Amino acid sequence: MNLETTTAVYAGNVRLSYGMIIAVLAFLSSWMLTVSLVCPGQEGASQSIKSFMALRVKQLVSLLMYGVFAAALGSFFGRLIYWYSHYESYDGITGAFSSFESCFHEAGVVLGFTAAAALSSFYMGREFMRRMTGASSVGMMLFMTLMSLVSMFNDSDRGKAVITDLYHQRLPYSYITTISGGGTEYRTAVFFWKFILLGIITIISFVLYIRNKSALMTYVCYFSAMALLDSARYDASFLRSNGFVSLMQIVAAVFLLSAMITCLVLSLRKRRLHRFHLFLTFLFLIGIGLVGYMEYYVQRHGDLYIFCYTVMGMACISMVVSIWIMHESINKGRGRKKPVRKPESDESGE
Repeated sequence: MNLETTTAVYAGNVRLSYGMIIAVLAFLSSWMLTVSLVCPGQEGASQSIKSFMALRVKQLVSLLMYGVFAAALGSFFGRLIYWYSHYESYDGITGAFSSFESCFHEAGVVLGFTAAAALSSFYMGREFMRRMTGASSVGMMLFMTLMSLVSMFNDSDRGKAVITDLYHQRLPYSYITTISGGGTEYRTAVFFWKFILLGIITIISFVLYIRNKSALMTYVCYFSAMALLDSARYDASFLRSNGFVSLMQIVAAVFLLSAMITCLVLSLRKRRLHRFHLFLTFLFLIGIGLVGYMEYYVQRHGDLYIFCYTVMGMACISMVVSIWIMHESINKGRGRKKPVRKPESDESGE
């Protein structure tokens, strides 16, 4: 996530770039969406006016705290993780935080948003915290979707393939990229497909929140998509000791494995583990293994990008579907009220 773009507006000595403008608008849109989802509907109608107003004040304070924490923690963790992978670009860790207009790692931004939601709502009770984390995941997806547009004004989020066909030197296929020496070339417009894919996930996450206020499947969809998109980028971040699998792919694999293991443990605790769940687990393991193999394969067969990423995309979908079905089967019947049995009337009058 690179905010370094050309200047859009000069206001005296203040320079506003396209990246900064989009980042501010994206964050405000994200926060407003989160607020609209968290705000109560008719839940306070039966309370007294004083209690209802106190509840609303507490919620307002929590939402304001979330906005501050999300901006601060998202920026901090995003820059910290990016500095870890690109430490040679900065003059030490203090130099990494000397300017806001630079690069951030998406995994750190997600961590910051999630931590902000938890910290700003834990004192409000478990139910409100669940609503806040679910709503913040929807807002976070909107933020990530809009931030994809920043790449239109710099050279980030481009693919590894250079497009030489004149017909495909345009969106949605490719976008102009500046190379060393001042020249230009057309590379795959990964940022455009990222914008489309994350936009779809944003809609899905909104529907999921309306249904059950859950954030799990939003993150599952997001990290599955990023495992594919980060592989296609030529400017991905890596561990210092590993240049094969990107840092985002490692984070995605750890999260998806943790989500699947958690679903298995919960199904065992609730005694809802069936043979079909074992099939879903097997399907998930095939998917995550196939993603790893295709990452190895695409780096050695640069002429088979379409084939490799098609297979990788199908593997990512299989992981999402397997966790989704597992999650739905575990939570089946959750929140349903048990019917209250009325006492049988004594016809004899005794």
